[in-house]
Amino acid sequence: MGGGATKFQSPSKARLDADKDVDTKAGTQGGQGKDIMISYSHEDMDMMRKVKESLETSGVSVWVDEIGLGAGVDFLSKIGEAIVDAKLFLSLLSSKSVKSKYCKDELALAYVSNKIIFPCAILGRDELSVEMDFGMKLTLAPMKWIMFTEDRSYNASIDELLTEIKSKLAEINADDEPLYPATAGHTIPPKRRTIKRMQSRQFSAEFTDEKSDDFWERYFKGKDKVEWTIFKDKFNDKYGPQLNKVYSSTDKDWLMGVLYKLINQDENEYIEIEDYESFCGADGEKKPFWERVHEEAVINYTMREVFSVESSVRLDAIQNLGKFNSPSVVTALLDLITDEDENVRTIAAISLAKTGSASNKVVKKLMTLLKDKDRLVRESACLALGHLQVKQAVPKLVQLWRNDTISHVREAAGVALNKIGGEEAERAMHITKVLSEEIRLLSVRSGLPS
Repeated sequence: MGGGATKFQSPSKARLDADKDVDTKAGTQGGQGKDIMISYSHEDMDMMRKVKESLETSGVSVWVDEIGLGAGVDFLSKIGEAIVDAKLFLSLLSSKSVKSKYCKDELALAYVSNKIIFPCAILGRDELSVEMDFGMKLTLAPMKWIMFTEDRSYNASIDELLTEIKSKLAEINADDEPLYPATAGHTIPPKRRTIKRMQSRQFSAEFTDEKSDDFWERYFKGKDKVEWTIFKDKFNDKYGPQLNKVYSSTDKDWLMGVLYKLINQDENEYIEIEDYESFCGADGEKKPFWERVHEEAVINYTMREVFSVESSVRLDAIQNLGKFNSPSVVTALLDLITDEDENVRTIAAISLAKTGSASNKVVKKLMTLLKDKDRLVRESACLALGHLQVKQAVPKLVQLWRNDTISHVREAAGVALNKIGGEEAERAMHITKVLSEEIRLLSVRSGLPS
């Protein structure tokens, strides 16, 4: 994560309410909304062009950046928009791309925006895995890779890729169902719902035996709850040997932290069977425990990658949140609200406003940010509450408008109050203005500085 909050432009200039249409032209690439977007390292330009030509010859429309970083920030913003608008996403994996910050950001945004991802490797899987960071390994682990390696003919690889792409495009084009079904009346709490992946997950053999062997049934059969320390020990007994082959001890500690936060509903020292079953029962169907752990860990990682200060796709993600909003996106943003980095808290508040979600949980979290020690966090929280038109925030916004020591925060609170409107906000602002004017006049009459 980045350093101090001074990296940010004032959120009041973010113009949350300006839902402008974005130009869909990007250099000479043509419009966005293509069948597939290709992410690659510019050192692999020749291979990318070969794949692109093969896809287009077969009738698949492609969006790809051939201009490069020299085109400037405006063109870079088109890349994030292209990812969100494309139907599919292809990641061309090489020793360069797996270490590229831009390629990792693009992969994370593709995952968050629920794209079907096609990892296409020009080196062996083992060779590339040692070059990847933890998050990229985690994201790509369950996915089927198309191998464009020297031990295989190009024609065989591209035929396999085309078959997969056309199959998925047919599914998408034939599917008239909304990508994110309404959750009204759903029995699964929003916290437990996950982004509905449209691609099959192919886990390694070490993790698939659980289909007929439930984790709780194996270790805690007949118990209503177990201590977290015992649960953690059994998790390590079950999955530790496999995880040790791929991940460092630091990575595993992070994974356990994510699991504890997600499965321990009451945040105490016990894991209850109801929480375990709720965790495994995402989207109304019970999934294997490890599959759910992996799903939630990847969502957690990709959300942090996309919305971090250093992310090359952060602004595009915020701008396009409405296009891939889901309960899991909102849940991940709510987790970021409590991040120790003030920059992340600021981004999370702005992003939550863009989702349009004004649930009790969202409102409560945003209201707590009004007391944050960082002025940019307070400012973004004011604007977010105003954008969502949260009427119960009026008294606290009035307090900030009157008393905050930072003028930008006072200004943001005023903007929020005007946006929310209503008799209470108007009366409070009117009274404050009248009192301020009377105090000023009294100061003038008394010879005091105004």
